[in-house]
Amino acid sequence: MTDAPPPPPGAPRPAAPWTTPAGGPPPPPPPFPGQGGPGVPPPPSMSPPPGYVGYGQPGAYSPFSRIRGISKALVVVQIVTIVVTAILLVVQLSLAGSADDFLNGSITVSEFDDELVPFFLLSTLSAAIALAGLVLLILWSWRIAGNLQKLGRDPLTWKPGLTIVVWLLGGCTLSIINFLMLREHWRGSDPEAAPYDNRQWRNGPVDTKIVAWFVVGLVQVVVSVMSGLLAFGGVSLGTTSADVAESLSDRLGFVLVSGVGALVSGVLLVLIIRDLTARHTAATREE
Repeated sequence: MTDAPPPPPGAPRPAAPWTTPAGGPPPPPPPFPGQGGPGVPPPPSMSPPPGYVGYGQPGAYSPFSRIRGISKALVVVQIVTIVVTAILLVVQLSLAGSADDFLNGSITVSEFDDELVPFFLLSTLSAAIALAGLVLLILWSWRIAGNLQKLGRDPLTWKPGLTIVVWLLGGCTLSIINFLMLREHWRGSDPEAAPYDNRQWRNGPVDTKIVAWFVVGLVQVVVSVMSGLLAFGGVSLGTTSADVAESLSDRLGFVLVSGVGALVSGVLLVLIIRDLTARHTAATREE
């Protein structure tokens, strides 16, 4: 018995309370609108929205800077440099006879200058290509160094800003700082190294091509010092035609060794760029 008044006539009667059938579990709740029962796939409205990319899939966001495109352009520039250097070396060797004739007075300075035109044109082209390669090398190393910081390679010696100094002034240090930076690039790009584990990545091995590239560069410097000339592509860029003639005539052996060294150094650099890029992109998961 309750003290509540009875409902007015005509009012709906309240639903009887639900009771559990004897010996059975309660029935499952009814499905939401648009949702099926067990084994029924979700409706299309629950599929990923347009533009969604899963982690690690191509196109997913990455905090790392991309280097694959730069490395491809850099390899092309370096290959063109190798080809131009080879042609330049052949032209230099072909001018040896003309240099002797000029020094002996068999031909005039104007005739010798005419034969030097291809050499100077190729030298100018080679310098322009080398400048383009230098810019790409700086950008390539800049991004690698920045990515190494994001990978937790700390403490990092060759930070992004120092990569500019290394590639611009490395020749003044006999390419020693270039070697040290590339060595750090290689070790820090180890895809198996754990973040912030300094001992694992700093004590890792170095690619032998980086060491070989450094040694070949030292040989080129020694040859240039022994020849006593400021050489470009193996030939002195003196102020007069006589300077070039003397370089071709008296120092032909140095010209040949320096030219071949430049070719070997260029090939090694291409291989270093290719392998280091592959190693680094494996560490950053760049597709």
